[in-house]
Amino acid sequence: MNELLKVRRDKLAAFEAKGVAPFGHRFEVSHHANEVLEQFEYLEGEAESQEEITIAGRLMAIRGHGKASFSVLMDRSGRIQIYFKLDVLGEEKYSQFKLLDIGDIIGVKGKVFRTRRGEITVRVDDFDLLSKSLRPLPEKFHGLTDTEIRYRQRYVDLIMNPEVMNTFVARTNIMKSIRDYLDERDFLEVETPVLGTIAGGAAARPFITHHNTLDIDMYLRIATELNLKRLIVGGMERVYEMGRVFRNEGMDVRHNPEFTSIEIYQAYADYRDLMDITEGIVLNAAQKVLGTTVINYQGTEIDLAKVKRISMNDAVKEATGKDFLSCQTVEEARAMAKEIGVPYEERFGIGGILNAAFEEKVEESLIQPTFITGHPTEISPLAKRNPENPLITDRFEFFIYGRELANGFTELNDPIDQEGRFLDQMKQREAGDDEAHEMDRDFITALEYGLPPTGGLGIGIDRLVMFLTDSASIRDVLLFPTMKPLAGEGRKNLTNDVPAAEAAPVEKLDLSKVKIEPLFEECVDFETFSKSDFRAVKVKACEAVKKSKKLLQFTLDDGTGTDRTILSGIHAYYEPEELVGKTLVAIVNLPPRAMMGIESCGMLLSAVCEYDGAERLNLLMVSDNIPAGAKLY
Repeated sequence: MNELLKVRRDKLAAFEAKGVAPFGHRFEVSHHANEVLEQFEYLEGEAESQEEITIAGRLMAIRGHGKASFSVLMDRSGRIQIYFKLDVLGEEKYSQFKLLDIGDIIGVKGKVFRTRRGEITVRVDDFDLLSKSLRPLPEKFHGLTDTEIRYRQRYVDLIMNPEVMNTFVARTNIMKSIRDYLDERDFLEVETPVLGTIAGGAAARPFITHHNTLDIDMYLRIATELNLKRLIVGGMERVYEMGRVFRNEGMDVRHNPEFTSIEIYQAYADYRDLMDITEGIVLNAAQKVLGTTVINYQGTEIDLAKVKRISMNDAVKEATGKDFLSCQTVEEARAMAKEIGVPYEERFGIGGILNAAFEEKVEESLIQPTFITGHPTEISPLAKRNPENPLITDRFEFFIYGRELANGFTELNDPIDQEGRFLDQMKQREAGDDEAHEMDRDFITALEYGLPPTGGLGIGIDRLVMFLTDSASIRDVLLFPTMKPLAGEGRKNLTNDVPAAEAAPVEKLDLSKVKIEPLFEECVDFETFSKSDFRAVKVKACEAVKKSKKLLQFTLDDGTGTDRTILSGIHAYYEPEELVGKTLVAIVNLPPRAMMGIESCGMLLSAVCEYDGAERLNLLMVSDNIPAGAKLY
């Protein structure tokens, strides 16, 4: 136990010796900090209120330890100054005050006055210790800035960073605004099972668990779609569900394995009605929470009220000049894709290649709100075919800042067509697509009883919150994001009193099991080697490259003022978010090379060896005190 922790436990013992319980009981609170500041704003000079109030919260600052001391108390509403004085409290109570630490939670009874400097303050007539803090908070001038510790210890993050509390208050208000919007339109909120025997309703890899009583494997739901449509069959007509769904996929600034979505279904409607609902939900949330429909996201101004609607094929045509839906054969579509440098898989039909072209050439350019319609039937197994063109469906996706926010369509209500598409999805699974739909016979049975014409919609709540709170990462809007478990004794207790440099995982290797690649025997002349420019680079952002299981895309600060992009095939060893903020080593003067359609400008350095028959890789990381752009010799 380090000295700081020991001192706090000594003070705890001192409280107990005085007969004071260090972890108290119920305390009646009459006011919160912001209420005190507003209610007693009228006080002038050094006047004191006649009313006695009670407040409770955490001590965030203590100034002075003589016969009087000013402190700062923080509760859920904000901060307020409080004043301890020996003459008021008496010797015994003031001696208890001297045992208090920053971080302790206390309840205060007293009257409000305005100091000579004009600050509204509560004079402490009495106080109760409600919870002794046994760990020191992070140092006040630097706070809690390490992103990994912030996400793991959200409780400390909320204490030290007031803007974090604001983000989650906004999240709750956004969700409330959505419920209010739908409830006003006669939608019924329902709940459906999280566990199921079939993972359906979306193209995604599921989490699998085991039901001991039934002795069967079950899936955590990847969507709520199929059960909600069963309810439409049953006559509910307008339903929605907001809740967690789970997808066993990669993690980056936009993806977390568990996330919150809302799915909405309306009988006797189509995809156009649901586009209107999407617009209404987003505009209403922005207006209710921000008071405006013009937002600034990561430095880009976005007007949520100005929405564009365009088909996928037309969007691709505008960007590339290629009309994929004019192709009569897959060979023609492949030739077009090769002409514009769009990668595709052999199993893709014309529709799959069109979608690949859209993702490669269009998606990231959709900064202002845009509805993309007319998705290929091949990639839309649950959407109704367009009556004029069977190659596409009556479907839409809603994009902001190059990111999908919502997905909806006119639901397929033909059980024969639906069964055929499930069969096609099963073929795709056999061809290696582990995200393709499984056959759901019960859902086919439900459709055979009759699903009325229906429009459906799904919105990613976390991404909407990101936009409306200007949060760069999905982890910034999740109270407890998914994190890789701490491994090894060196990281068993990753706390603010352990320096970050000492918090790295410590793993003892049996070096007898390590195999190192032999050194190169061929010499490189010194002049050639000296031209390699090794630099320290800071990771500003990192995300998984779409459709690649190996590549991570790094956005780096190399000291030049212009972001540098480097791709590295290390996703098997690292999740993107754990590298954000790290200082790495890169060669920055290599010629750019295209990987998955992205220019990679340089190379990050890693240490590789074989350990116990398996390859190990460690990305080289250096002290964060080294500035971006520092040259390595």
